Amino acid sequence: MKRMVILFGLVIAVVFAGCYTQIPLEKPVVPVEFKVVPLDEPAPPQGEADIIITTHIKKKSYIFEPRTVETPYVFTLLIDGKELRESVKGMEEIISDVEPERGKGIHYNLKKRLRLKQGSYTIALRSEDRRSDEIEMELEGGKLYTLRFEPFYGLKKHHRLKLFSDGVERYKIYWEEIK
Repeated sequence: MKRMVILFGLVIAVVFAGCYTQIPLEKPVVPVEFKVVPLDEPAPPQGEADIIITTHIKKKSYIFEPRTVETPYVFTLLIDGKELRESVKGMEEIISDVEPERGKGIHYNLKKRLRLKQGSYTIALRSEDRRSDEIEMELEGGKLYTLRFEPFYGLKKHHRLKLFSDGVERYKIYWEEIK
């Protein structure tokens, strides 16, 4: 009887060990390679594509969370899971052409040009406020693209338009090919 219990335990251990060494059905993740290039860089060579990524946000300063022009805001770009963190200094703004951004606050702008190999990518923006949106895109070699993440503060609430002080609800994404 004791031998049966030991034998049964060994069989179970072998089964679990076999499951552990199974080859995953997903494709292996190959780290994406990109480089940050100057905004005025000439057109990319064949086999590579450039993408200009822009976003902005306006933040209000509170007594318990004071923000000044020197207080940086961190945007994180994720390209197929590889992170590019950008810390941006702001500028004080009172007047804005964008209705939800009217009023006193600190405005942060991010504009980056990245060079990637042609192919399919998932590009995401994650803000310091833990808001995140992503897009899947196909890049052709020798072309330049723009990708804009526009903050959306939300629809009307209690008969008034939501403002930047209410916080970003999500980002609207606009993508186009330039050349």
